[in-house]
Parts: sequence; structure tokens; C-alpha cells
Amino acid sequence: MTREPLLAGSTVSDRKRFQSNLRMDRHLPLIVVDTSGEIHHLTPPVYTLLEYSPQQPLDTCFFTHVHSRNLQQVRHDLHAMHRAGKRRAFWLLRLRTARGHWRWFQVQAHNALQDYGGIVLHLRPI
Repeated sequence: MTREPLLAGSTVSDRKRFQSNLRMDRHLPLIVVDTSGEIHHLTPPVYTLLEYSPQQPLDTCFFTHVHSRNLQQVRHDLHAMHRAGKRRAFWLLRLRTARGHWRWFQVQAHNALQDYGGIVLHLRPI
């Protein structure tokens, strides 16, 4: 995964439109995932919060970063967004850092599947 924000399978103009329409601020820690948990977009603050350096690869499966005790709820809510059109979810969960430590985050998930093909996760460290 590159360090530049990226929406898989899109052109530069598609990415700009996507970011503009979602009011994506490069200074906010945002992750865009699909319903299978594949990461399609990251803003630079996510790397900092998860303690990744520019040289370290980041696993593109969001679920690999989620603590096992939090994983069932995350999967359930993403499935509900995909199948039942659930609009939002709020989680208090642990994400693994590059150093292998667990860090607590408050996460707001917003369903943007119909409009933009992704679920936007806004991370707030606690």
C-alpha cells in the first residue's frame, strides 16, 4: 500500500472527487474499507497513530489490525452496512500498532457504500 491516499481502481480525478465529496481532511485519521475489510484509503495521520514509519508495509486487511475481542462486533456492523443498509456504527476497540502493542480508539463508521463504494472509519485515540 502506498503512503498516498488511494481509492483502489480509481483515477486521480475519482480520488479527488471521493475526498471532496466526503469532506476528507488529510489531517483527520480516516480509513476507507470495503465490506470485506480491505483498506482502500488511509490518511497520513493513521500511519502516525498506528506507529508506522514510511518504510514499513501496512497490511491492507483492516481486520488484521483489530483485537480479537473486538472483531466480531466490527464484522457484524460492516455486514449490516452491506446487507441491511445500516448507516452508522460506533466502536470502542483496540488496534494493533506497528510495534505490536494494542491501542484503544473510538471509531465512527459511516456507510458510504452506495455513493462511493466504501465505509469511512474515523479514528479517535483515547
